[in-house]
Amino acid sequence: MNKIQIDNLPLIYPLPAVLMGTMVNGVANYTTLGNCGIMSVEPPVIYVSSDKRHHGNTGVRNSQRFSVNIPSTSMAVKTDYCGIVSGLSVDKSRVFETFFGGHAAIPMIRECPVNLACEVITVVTVFNMEVFIGKVIETHVDRDCFSGKWLDTKKIDPLIYCMDNRYWSIGCEVGRGFEDGKKYRESSPQSERHQPDSSDAPYRK
Repeated sequence: MNKIQIDNLPLIYPLPAVLMGTMVNGVANYTTLGNCGIMSVEPPVIYVSSDKRHHGNTGVRNSQRFSVNIPSTSMAVKTDYCGIVSGLSVDKSRVFETFFGGHAAIPMIRECPVNLACEVITVVTVFNMEVFIGKVIETHVDRDCFSGKWLDTKKIDPLIYCMDNRYWSIGCEVGRGFEDGKKYRESSPQSERHQPDSSDAPYRK
């Protein structure tokens, strides 16, 4: 394949669009973010990266708590709205129905199929961004997002954001993690040089 070099861009996309929930001056505030990810599975640790000028950052710094709410594709308009207006001038608690789990300082969005309540472990400043690293202390999922005992990605229908500044829906399943690679191992003599313990599969590099 022919390659061309372009401007230096963080092309780690697509990613789920998320809404960071915080309490600011006693009011629930929701900030749309395109920078969120997993740092550890056990214990469950995630991060969100937000411009330090954002109104919601004040709430995280003061309470040391935040929520991550994953919207479905049907919530695209409201999700985008929360990313173009500031909580300094608009009461974004009116956009969604807010609920609280066991922590009054962590507002979550009832309409979102997945909600994570987090406690801040540490904060890292990277240029104009604040990266809030948080341990997940509560996980809430809509009952109808399961197929049997497993979460169904299609039913969650997460809103996906890409570098082209567009929102997308999830595509079709193309394979199974930690399963399909076995076919290559069986057909490749080189792969026999290293056969990791299958029990460590979720944590392999």
